[in-house]
Amino acid sequence: MRKKSEMQKVNEEFVKTYDDSKYPKPSVTADIVIFGMFDKEEDNYRKIAEKELKVLLIQRGAAPYEGCYALPGGFVGPKETIGEAAERELKEETNCNCNFLEQFGTYSNPNRDPRRWVISNGYMALVNAGQEMIQAGDDASDAKWFDVSFQEEAGIWNLCLTHGDEKLHARLEETTSKWDVKKKFKTIESDDLAFDHELILADAIVQLRKWITETHIAFRLLTEKFTLRELQQIHETVLDTKLLVPAFRRKVADLVEDTGEMTGDAGHRPAKLYRERR
Repeated sequence: MRKKSEMQKVNEEFVKTYDDSKYPKPSVTADIVIFGMFDKEEDNYRKIAEKELKVLLIQRGAAPYEGCYALPGGFVGPKETIGEAAERELKEETNCNCNFLEQFGTYSNPNRDPRRWVISNGYMALVNAGQEMIQAGDDASDAKWFDVSFQEEAGIWNLCLTHGDEKLHARLEETTSKWDVKKKFKTIESDDLAFDHELILADAIVQLRKWITETHIAFRLLTEKFTLRELQQIHETVLDTKLLVPAFRRKVADLVEDTGEMTGDAGHRPAKLYRERR
């Protein structure tokens, strides 16, 4: 068996005469689903605020789909990895910083982009929304946080994104087979998001729900110090379900540590502050 190191000179000679025009080449992009967790506005200051999951969308400032809402993203340069391109586009189009950026899918339908054959890689970013100043840039004319709802009824999944009076909708059919390891969808109706971004966003929501039960990423949606109630609210908001308090606290007991500090919220009973156990 030969070693790669033994073939270096042979390979160098081979590529001198290699004709790479024989094979069509796609462009490669990175599209980023940026999730943030917000406190819901409450009329009663004594009531502890509920959490709201939001996704950041940009309004495209140039063709194709000029004026349509889309996920931030862009083309991968010849001297960067896809991950590096995702980080660059995140900063250029939204001015966002994040401490979690992870790839979750690849999208290769030959007709997904009207310009040419473009393969996109979906990345998920989690940000502390309350500490981020969003600013549209590059080819984005605007950037807004949209409330997220993704619910299933009789095999049809309804994606609803809301920002004030603006409402974006898509309907997707689940096509998961018994052999698939994750949910799969196809678009039934989508006229409010550019490209195939409704599919990318649907996959990201499903993946976030999976990761939040299997990993520690919930902490990426919190400030450094938090209450156990806030941690539970993060899980309940992402999973779109209520959790039993005793069972949840047993589950996270080994993941957090007491800071020795208490909240000082006016109108609320003081609660212990925790942080992620290192």
